[in-house]
Amino acid sequence: MARVSVEVPSELVGPLRETVLLLYQATAESLQLSLRAHAEDRGSLEEVAAHRARLAELDALAASLGWRAGRPGRPAAAPGSRRLNGPAELLHDAFYGALLDAGERLSTTVDRAWRGELPLERVQEAAAEVLALHRLLRLLELSGGGPR
Repeated sequence: MARVSVEVPSELVGPLRETVLLLYQATAESLQLSLRAHAEDRGSLEEVAAHRARLAELDALAASLGWRAGRPGRPAAAPGSRRLNGPAELLHDAFYGALLDAGERLSTTVDRAWRGELPLERVQEAAAEVLALHRLLRLLELSGGGPR
């Protein structure tokens, strides 16, 4: 699997962290199911190994992004851009997931602005996040991290 390196601007670190942590959670759940299936002679050790390897890759990626988001009573990870290194497929999944989430936030923001609940400037901010994530995904694809 090809490895790539991409510089992530500080404003995208948080959204990417959220997506990576969701991917981590889903992979941990898949590992648990694979372990259970293997113990019951229904699954393969190769499947368990694949989930463990992906979990290790996600762990390294989450560490690069900073495990903690800024929440009340918990310090935020240090601000600033981050250079992410990892398997192209994994970074593609993370960037695409973050883009999907940003698109959903944009849709919600547009709806709320249309109803007068938010100022129109918030739509521009949400759209800027979508465009920035799209640029990051394109950069990844151009560096050899395209879709499978």
